[in-house]
Amino acid sequence: MMGKIVRNNKDLGEAIRLARKNKALRQVDVAQRASVRQALVSDLENGATSARLDTVIRVLAALDMDLSIVPRRKAEFNPTEY
Repeated sequence: MMGKIVRNNKDLGEAIRLARKNKALRQVDVAQRASVRQALVSDLENGATSARLDTVIRVLAALDMDLSIVPRRKAEFNPTEY
């Protein structure tokens, strides 16, 4: 799967949902692998959570994904993107 730029909770949720569906997993399957509740996976996918970073990383790991920090292609900061 190609990398995806994530700049907000909605982008993160879409990336998690896509990865889960590409692996033909249910939310409950991801939750069990990550040792979290299924409701948290649902909240993440809907961009409606303030989950701790370590929890997000566990969910990503359950999907065989890593979090990567990279410089922006354009260096300007636009607060309306968040």
